[in-house]
Amino acid sequence: MLYWLIQTLADHPALARAEAPEGLLSSIEEVRLRSLIREKRRRDWLLGRWTAKRLAAFYVERVTGRRPELSDILITTDPDGAPRLHGRNGYAFIIDRLAISISHSRDHAFCALIAVPGYAPGADIEYVEPRDPGFVTDFFADPEIAYVHHAPPSARPLLTTVIWSAKEAALKSLRCGLTVDTRWIVCLPDEPTVDGWAPVLVQCHPELNATVHRGWWRQMGRFVLTLATATTDRGFSINAGDTVAEARRIEDGVSP
Repeated sequence: MLYWLIQTLADHPALARAEAPEGLLSSIEEVRLRSLIREKRRRDWLLGRWTAKRLAAFYVERVTGRRPELSDILITTDPDGAPRLHGRNGYAFIIDRLAISISHSRDHAFCALIAVPGYAPGADIEYVEPRDPGFVTDFFADPEIAYVHHAPPSARPLLTTVIWSAKEAALKSLRCGLTVDTRWIVCLPDEPTVDGWAPVLVQCHPELNATVHRGWWRQMGRFVLTLATATTDRGFSINAGDTVAEARRIEDGVSP
């Protein structure tokens, strides 16, 4: 199952002040916070940690019936830049096997969590706004360029944002981010659904030697949210239809 949560700076007064909410950080993370000089970087970092830890705590409680303290959940960064969860005080057995992805945009944080062994999530949030036509020709593959150009002009800002965001989510799920040519990932979104998730067809260039199994997108106000899942263990495989059973928002229980 794939779980997700979106939060904003307005959801906790301490976050807007670039201060850690009480009980959020471990001592290791407090050291990391003190190393962040710019206030915006501190706010984004704290908001992302708060969102991811709340999502992880929700999952643990759902599975075990016990809700860990947020400081019992440690988030470190792997060498490739991906966040990694660690459990403390008896929660390592469940938290250490979870995989997460975190994204930020304009005082919003979006986090996805997956508990399927061998799979990694990718999450991205983007603000919908017009982009220069050169952006599409520089970063999109030919099928994506055609997809955008055949859309009505009024729909192009949203469609361009969805495709770009889906690329980011897919590349995060592959643990390579923007270190590879973005044209090596082709993302073709379905039509939007009413207050729910719509599929995204994701195709990987052979050079990547990887597979993104599923992609989704939805619009929330002026933002686009995208999700993707990919196999991280080349020796592990399951049917594509079984990759993800659910994407749920904690507050309202909506699933696609």
